[in-house]
Amino acid sequence: MTVLRVCYKQGAPFDAKYYFDKHIPMAGGIMTALGMTKAEVVKVSGSVPGFTAPYQYVFSAYFESPAAVQQCMQDPRMGQVLSDVPNYFAGETDVMVGEVAG
Repeated sequence: MTVLRVCYKQGAPFDAKYYFDKHIPMAGGIMTALGMTKAEVVKVSGSVPGFTAPYQYVFSAYFESPAAVQQCMQDPRMGQVLSDVPNYFAGETDVMVGEVAG
């Protein structure tokens, strides 16, 4: 199982209502059609003492393989998903792909 993570950094405006009401349904519909098997959103509520949480939200999309992630991201329909980000988030994201190890 391969996971694509989009991590929304702290300190920038994030419109959670738009994200959950508009972006997630649109992105989920497109990405499911392109091979996503599961998705989840974590709202970061804090960190352990001595550390600062670098993110406010983390989106995870699960796929069967790295090739499936690559195929999804190269599909022209993903342009609609990516171009929608400024409608709810004005900051920088960290995006990573990894294999579920446990």
